[in-house]
Amino acid sequence: MAKPVKISGRQELAGVVDSIDLAPEHPGHFKITIKSSWIARNALPGQFIHVLPPSGAELLRRPFSIMSADTDTDEVTFLYRVIGEGTQLLASVRSRDVLDCIGPLGNGFPVDYERPAIIAGGGVGIPPLVFLASKFIDAGYPGENIRVFLGARDQQTLVCTDDLNKLGIEPVIATEDGSVGVEGFVTDAMTQSEPYATDSIVYACGPIPMLAAISKWSADRKLTCYVSLENKLGCGIGACLGCSIPVREPDSSIHYERVCCDGPAFDASRVAFDLM
Repeated sequence: MAKPVKISGRQELAGVVDSIDLAPEHPGHFKITIKSSWIARNALPGQFIHVLPPSGAELLRRPFSIMSADTDTDEVTFLYRVIGEGTQLLASVRSRDVLDCIGPLGNGFPVDYERPAIIAGGGVGIPPLVFLASKFIDAGYPGENIRVFLGARDQQTLVCTDDLNKLGIEPVIATEDGSVGVEGFVTDAMTQSEPYATDSIVYACGPIPMLAAISKWSADRKLTCYVSLENKLGCGIGACLGCSIPVREPDSSIHYERVCCDGPAFDASRVAFDLM
């Protein structure tokens, strides 16, 4: 199995290729594509870029998981939801603007192309899983060995289904209000789709409660599971310690690791979700 690889990011003034408002289907969601040969050629699924909001130098950078990285065009795409001042400023960018970015940062998923993949995510945790799924497809991985599950509150917060369809993947969907797919949580859809190969690996990204549930679901079935955490990040390089999470060692002792540089991808069995 490939080991997690951490590549030191570098600062890039990246030109904006386009910024797409996904409303009305997904109000408050935007998809931005930038041009950076360094980031595109070094990015791994699960890594992120740290972006300085335009005209907001007094604000901290914002982390965004990489949704795609095209080494032919040097284009990198990320998707986000407007939730505060920084992302509101970012929503104002247009084609040919320039964004101050640092990336790629963090540890990506330790991808194993020899074992069946169960990919599960929700909300803005879905985009990095599109990148992960594309890597499986590019590697010639049999499509039937990739099973993708998406969870969302409702149809408006369910993103990236078209992007997965373009890869030839039809995800199984769960929405809490039952507006699309299975009514319930993503783990409900995963349970209804059993059985799975006993050597399957689960890759997940999304909000903490979802990841905690997927971690337990995987542990109950003795499946290896990796989760990519979406904690708020300050510096993005491990200096401020603001993104630290509790991890549990085999002797049950607890210590803290930093999401930005020890993760974002972690072995789910090590993450002490009960203390978060």
